[in-house]
Amino acid sequence: MRVKRKKSKRVSTRMREGIKKKVAAHRRKERKLEKKNPTWKSRRPKDIGIPSSFPYKDRILLEIEEKKREKEEELERKREEKRSRRAQMAGNGETVNDEDIEEEVKQDSMAALMESAQKAADEFEMNGKEGNTVQDDDKMDEDAEGFEVIDYEIEDNGDLKGNRRTVDQSRKQFDKVFKNVLDAADVVLYVLDSRNPEATRSRKVEEAILNNPDKRLIFVLNKVDLVPEPVLKNWIQYLQKFFPTVPVKGSTGTNGSGAFNKKLTQASTSGQLLEALKLYAERANLKRSITVGVIGFPNVGKSSVINSLTTRRGRSGKLCPVGNEAGITRNIREIKMDNKLKILDSPGIVFPEKGDGSKSTGEFESELVLLNALPKKEIKDPERAVKLLIKRLSNDSEMADSFKNYYNLPALPALSLLDFVKQVLIYIARSHGRLGKGGIPNLSSAAVVVLNDWRDGKFHGWNIPPLTETTTEENNEVSKSVLNTERKEVVSQWSKEFDLDGLFADVFN
Repeated sequence: MRVKRKKSKRVSTRMREGIKKKVAAHRRKERKLEKKNPTWKSRRPKDIGIPSSFPYKDRILLEIEEKKREKEEELERKREEKRSRRAQMAGNGETVNDEDIEEEVKQDSMAALMESAQKAADEFEMNGKEGNTVQDDDKMDEDAEGFEVIDYEIEDNGDLKGNRRTVDQSRKQFDKVFKNVLDAADVVLYVLDSRNPEATRSRKVEEAILNNPDKRLIFVLNKVDLVPEPVLKNWIQYLQKFFPTVPVKGSTGTNGSGAFNKKLTQASTSGQLLEALKLYAERANLKRSITVGVIGFPNVGKSSVINSLTTRRGRSGKLCPVGNEAGITRNIREIKMDNKLKILDSPGIVFPEKGDGSKSTGEFESELVLLNALPKKEIKDPERAVKLLIKRLSNDSEMADSFKNYYNLPALPALSLLDFVKQVLIYIARSHGRLGKGGIPNLSSAAVVVLNDWRDGKFHGWNIPPLTETTTEENNEVSKSVLNTERKEVVSQWSKEFDLDGLFADVFN
């Protein structure tokens, strides 16, 4: 019989690839039908675990691990008891089966599990009954450290799309947020950036508070570790001509070799401010607690000041979210410190400027960028802001040396300020790897690096207070109600009410 030759499996590439496509399409169709078929769905709900955004995730995981460890120790202890009993029974001549011992251990563990489940169900029912009394309009929560926190949502009718900080939109935000805080507050803490307090002030805010005789205003100079002691003293003396002024270090920051005013610690400054507020609350003799509203430009450290006040009372938790970018706080948050004191944290507001119309939109935006009042996505021209920053730093040799030493700048030839800024950005772009195609330096990206370092206080820069002779011209721009008020009497009277002279007398000693 003749044996047939084995048939070859060789096929054309077109046929082989066509088969692969058909198989892939068939499998794709099967997977699609399998998803639509409810028969193959599991009836057991999937455990999604603890979301990463949950604030107490770490604490819950530690509790779970602790319970798991205690359960294992309990099982091991019961096994040891069974083994000892088995040895005792074996000594008496009785026979014991190991499987019976394991079964008894499992039954005991199941009984303990049922008991803990019943206890958890009872606690859940009790919490549900208490939770029904909470109002739906406001979000109320009690912090783990014992503070009562209430968040008030801010109505948004679409006027601030994209959070664009134009003058008109800032005025709308001013009407929404500031007026609500002013109506509710008895004392207003106006937080200013120590590097440029005058630029973070608003005459409209001072005028509105002076028009309410029952309101009190205190200037809070934050970020005192970023300016030298003589500059800080001059600013305090200048601002005290208008309203009581206190220096506060809101965040722990860095106490390295480049930090100033190391004696002004977070604990000492926030503790003195808290004592002043408590003293005013006691002297007010009100049947209710006083409310302290905290206002200011974005990213001046309002939430950090509040967190420092709560930390001073032995609490380590942060009740208000903080960050190095503008726009972290989105709503008004009320924190009940005790029966005599409440604090209101508010979103940052770019207050309407006094506005003579001499500044262009680009210049106004550059000033807001240097005040850290704009988020990164809203900075249109970072190079222009860096040009303004370098121009200000060049007025003082100490600030200029701090900038050069931080970036290790060599001697750069430049004929003008614009040329020098361009050379600086080229050097920073190359040293930080901010290069485009073909190794071309990305000047815009390098400018963002400089602005981020300025925001974080990596190099020093500050403004000096206006001279006494020029203050008369500035005072003419203040409204009539402010001019008619005797500032000296206001400062002295309000300082006595808070006892600021006694508490902050030795602040630099």
